[in-house]
Amino acid sequence: MYAVGPMPEYVKKKILLLGDGAVGKTSLIRRFVVDKFSDNYIATIGTKVTKKDIKLKVNGEDYFVSLMIWDVLGQKGYSAVQASSFRGSQGAMMVYDLTRPETLQSLEEYWIPQIFESAGKIPLVMVGNKVDLIDRRKSYEEDAKEFSDAYEAQSYLSSAKSGENVEKIFRMIGKEILEEKRVEEVEKSVEMDAPPSIVRASDKIIMDFCNQFGGLEAGMPIVREQFIKAGVNIKNPTKEGLIRAVNMLAEVEMTIKDHQTVTRNRNRRLALIRGAR
Repeated sequence: MYAVGPMPEYVKKKILLLGDGAVGKTSLIRRFVVDKFSDNYIATIGTKVTKKDIKLKVNGEDYFVSLMIWDVLGQKGYSAVQASSFRGSQGAMMVYDLTRPETLQSLEEYWIPQIFESAGKIPLVMVGNKVDLIDRRKSYEEDAKEFSDAYEAQSYLSSAKSGENVEKIFRMIGKEILEEKRVEEVEKSVEMDAPPSIVRASDKIIMDFCNQFGGLEAGMPIVREQFIKAGVNIKNPTKEGLIRAVNMLAEVEMTIKDHQTVTRNRNRRLALIRGAR
């Protein structure tokens, strides 16, 4: 008979990809999960969750880790959607575009304070993406290390296009989470400067529908589909586009809710639009 060693422990961990729009968060996930890349940029509406199973060895122990990767929209002002996405997260990759210095500043001024406020000081990995587009790599590496050291985080330069360091950054956040000793979860509301009213209306409509439809994970794919069909630009939503989206969402709700409830929900969301600037 052969001796059988202990089975690796199976764990499921929720991680976030945070950063401004167009820094390459969705492309990094696509490269990691299906090993493909596209130059086409499509803004993430709300959140999108992707699963990837990996095997890790941490402190001499083997783990099968199911990474639940939450791709959170990068448009500032959608505080309710973003804060709801943050709850229960156990680690985050903070992504910035090496060709746009302002996206690194956004991590420090907007995204990191948000995640720490909502989820506590969870492990972070700093990711400078689009390294294939820069020269003077060493100076970028030094800047990245200086920034990440302030948060006791690892830093990497990556390229979703070439695949450089993509596997490594996801494996690193998995290891950081497994090594993390913090066990308590902090849930607090996020206080932010008031966003433009039309964006705030869009934010509230998204969350209202998701709350009525069984939560963020169940409702967000439907919101995403209907917003795209309605032609809603989440960076600059219009009243006309939001009205179309609200009507489309009402049609979806008609399949599971009574007419009175659907009408009430629709009127409540339309009132948000009418009150927006």
